[in-house]
Amino acid sequence: RCVQETGTWGNQTQLMKLTLLFFLALSFFAVSAENWAVLVAGSDGFWNYRHQADVCHAYHILINNGYKPENVIVFSANDVANSDSNPFKGKLYNKPTEKNQEGVDVNDGCVIDYEGEDVTPENFLAVLKGDAQAVNGGNGKVLRSTKDDRVFINFADHGAEGLIAFPSSYLYADDLIKTFEYMHTKNLYLELVFYLEACESGSMFQNLPTNWSIYATSAASPYESSWAYYCYPDDVVNGESVGSCLGDHYSISWMEDTDRGDLTESLNKQFNIVKKRVSQSQVMEWGDLSINKQPIGNYQANGYKTTTYDKIKAQFLRQMTSFDSARGLDSRDVKLHYIKNKLQREQSLQASQELRAEINQRLFADNIFAQMAKFFDFPVETLLGKTQVCLLYTSPSPRDS
Repeated sequence: RCVQETGTWGNQTQLMKLTLLFFLALSFFAVSAENWAVLVAGSDGFWNYRHQADVCHAYHILINNGYKPENVIVFSANDVANSDSNPFKGKLYNKPTEKNQEGVDVNDGCVIDYEGEDVTPENFLAVLKGDAQAVNGGNGKVLRSTKDDRVFINFADHGAEGLIAFPSSYLYADDLIKTFEYMHTKNLYLELVFYLEACESGSMFQNLPTNWSIYATSAASPYESSWAYYCYPDDVVNGESVGSCLGDHYSISWMEDTDRGDLTESLNKQFNIVKKRVSQSQVMEWGDLSINKQPIGNYQANGYKTTTYDKIKAQFLRQMTSFDSARGLDSRDVKLHYIKNKLQREQSLQASQELRAEINQRLFADNIFAQMAKFFDFPVETLLGKTQVCLLYTSPSPRDS
């Protein structure tokens, strides 16, 4: 009888050991899974201030929500914070504040891996593929994600149908989709989420398959502009105008939503919040829509870790009820708007020449397309409308200096 009881106890002990090993194995795989992110500001120049501010804001969201710094890869020309045009030298702000209220400097602690001439589509695609040998410049960081890891990508810049811009070249939709296919085939992610801020941004995802476990949202449809935000006269920090748009409407909408701290909110709920707030372009979603049921914390944080900004940064969460969508600015008019306001501030010959050059360039382009439209018997009302916008900015009469 003693032998029989010992045998039973031995079987129970063995079962307990196996159960413990099973849960240890589950724990190991849960711990070994990582979150990775690639953040890209694809433009340069002070008039494109907003893109670099957007990306540094996104960087702080991820880090403050538990991301490992080594798992976040940032592209930025990094020429705005220290620009001579920046009234807050060395700083970037993604949100305005009232007078006597210091803003949050998103440039503080924003670690950039690829800057200046290293911000290229070739480097971006190499980073996504995890191909360190193909990278040219930068610090060499690439994605090291596996089939168990989630990847978050955020890109902010200009675009057109079928392409998004980098400082000196373009990334075409076909090349992006081919890179996604490579990542999918090589099991370089469990699931991937892409937030894209650019004009005609939806055109980058029109051929994205629904069975690659990739979910994307775009600031605009394939056929329209995205919109800048916090532009003059709303570009004020502590009572002083920055002189450039601080953010993009789509970008600041999803980030200010995440800043509120509810990381259990679903991607779908965030999409609808952003879509409702961004009324001047059509925010859209693409790819595997089943992913949007997941919490934003799966991609914008380290799992379900629920953290918010430091108390010192509480003003970052301030509701901007005084700013409505009418304050948005068509991204294609941002440079013109920027130079016009620069001229009004400086009343200088240089600013006047910059404005005339920009207007002439736009009129030249409009004329070319108008001739093409006439040749192909295509309506030109929209082109004429854009030309009229240009002419509206010829009114200032600067004094020579």
